Amino acid sequence: MSRTFALAAMAVVGGAVSVAAHDRDRLALADLEWREIVPGVVSFAAAYGDWEKEAHGKFVRIEPGASVPMHTHGKAYHAVLHSGELTNLLDTAETRVDLGPGDYWYMAGGRPHGHICASSAPCIVYVHSDGAWDLTLVE
Repeated sequence: MSRTFALAAMAVVGGAVSVAAHDRDRLALADLEWREIVPGVVSFAAAYGDWEKEAHGKFVRIEPGASVPMHTHGKAYHAVLHSGELTNLLDTAETRVDLGPGDYWYMAGGRPHGHICASSAPCIVYVHSDGAWDLTLVE
């Protein structure tokens, strides 16, 4: 699964990222333009900025029951779980942190982590990063 995740993520990430037209004072979840990063597993929707090039905010949707394998990012990020029940796997995947709606976490750049959407509905996360998004799988 991890190789499929990496290949799909790299294949889909290429190309322009457009932010849905929205009022600067409000961006409704119902108006988000989702883009599949890993088909059937993970989708992104831009809030502001271009996640391929710069600091940005985005929504991440992880499908119910889906697992995102252990990986790292070059830049740190801040996140808030909007809906669903998410488990973060940290470092060696032996440390598990269960999160519910409204929970915040910080992920340092280079720290190994993974995710499991443990709910029957998609896990929706808001993420802010000071730099471009990248992903390196941890083998």
